[in-house]
Amino acid sequence: MAIHRFASASLPILLCACTVGPDYHPPQPAMPASWLEPAPKAAAADTDLAQWWRGFNDERLNKLIERALQGNLDIKAAKARIQAARAQRNATDAERWPSVNASSAYQRQRISPNALLGALGSLQSGNRSSMFGPIGTPFNLFQAGFDSAWELDLFGGIRRQQEAAEANAEAINESLRDVQVSLAAETARVYLELSAHQCRLTIAEDNIKNQREVLRLAEAGFQEGIATALDLQRAKTELESTEAATAPIAAQIKNARHALALLSGLPPGGLEAELANVSAVIPNPTAIQPGLPSDLLRRRPDIRQAERTAAAASASIGAAVAELFPKLSLTGQAGFQSQDLSNFTNLSSGFYGFGPRLSLPIFQAGRLMANIDAQEARHQEALAAYDKTVLTALREVEDNLALLQGEQSRRLALENAEQSARKAAETAEAYYAEGEADLQSVLDTRRAWHGAREQLTQSRLAWATAHVALFKALGGGW
Repeated sequence: MAIHRFASASLPILLCACTVGPDYHPPQPAMPASWLEPAPKAAAADTDLAQWWRGFNDERLNKLIERALQGNLDIKAAKARIQAARAQRNATDAERWPSVNASSAYQRQRISPNALLGALGSLQSGNRSSMFGPIGTPFNLFQAGFDSAWELDLFGGIRRQQEAAEANAEAINESLRDVQVSLAAETARVYLELSAHQCRLTIAEDNIKNQREVLRLAEAGFQEGIATALDLQRAKTELESTEAATAPIAAQIKNARHALALLSGLPPGGLEAELANVSAVIPNPTAIQPGLPSDLLRRRPDIRQAERTAAAASASIGAAVAELFPKLSLTGQAGFQSQDLSNFTNLSSGFYGFGPRLSLPIFQAGRLMANIDAQEARHQEALAAYDKTVLTALREVEDNLALLQGEQSRRLALENAEQSARKAAETAEAYYAEGEADLQSVLDTRRAWHGAREQLTQSRLAWATAHVALFKALGGGW
């Protein structure tokens, strides 16, 4: 009766399970109130961060990014990792429920008389039999049934494992979004480079035409005695050098096409036809307002991924702590057992057994405590990684805001320089045609104009790619 009363009083306490280990609280990093660098001036309408690439107003770019988000192999690999994480989470959830197994067996056995001497019969009295028949005689044993086990999660170890698996699945899901952000930015960057290469090729071809005209003037001047043989040779050298510069640019164009094809999950030549007539004008993006620094915590998938990783590490501490406490399992088995198949399914052949099983770790040589220490260290590592991710995000935004400001000023100055260089080249050519300037002045001004156009193209590319980098740093809409 005392045992019965103790069991009745203890059972509700055992069934009211608790959850050991620390409860997770998301980190609250200190964020600046505003950005150090001023935001770029907004255009007529700011770019939607969710699909920032549409702010370039280039349908070919839109199509490339949409195709890449569907066919890129890194995206497919990330999606496969998500499926694996979800499956692992479901497997962890299944630990809460009882497990039931069916089994069947057949054995041909013989009981040794010497092993069972005095246990199953009195040999002195000549009784050499057992429940299976005469001792030493082989017999058949058929058995089939079910067995089940259910571990009661008294101290929340399984629940902590579920929390860790869920947080890990969410972290991997954020890693997919991070890949999407990087993929969209990389596709846009390579496409802008392709446009810049096309622009440089157009500049080189225009310069070849101009150099051929200069060579024609030099030849005419040489025949008229105005230009020297040295002037004629210089004009030929300039033309040949300009013609030689087109080959590397053409190779860079092909490489950019190959890169875009790979980003889309296609072979190198998969986009040759589509990208054959890319415009030689670098698309201009519309401006975007970066918002507040605290917005990065919800915008950037890498920050959210780091936070979920920290949550998984915190839950793993609780799972490790639960190993210090007792484990209570309910086990049972039932089935049929017989020497003869003819009466195998009779009730008299049935057997069953059930009851609780309690286990408590007594001596583990410090293994359990060492595992707790390891999980706590991993949690601290995850928190440090989270803080670093936040600081890195802040720096990337500040760097790109500063780059935009500097590149915008440089681009405006180079536009003025290019116009001045063009006017100087046209003036020198006109003076040379009238005999008021030498051929060297024409070559020098043409070279300066060509260099100014090249620098302006590079600045426009840097300005556009700085926008791409800023969009990526802000989270890219995910």
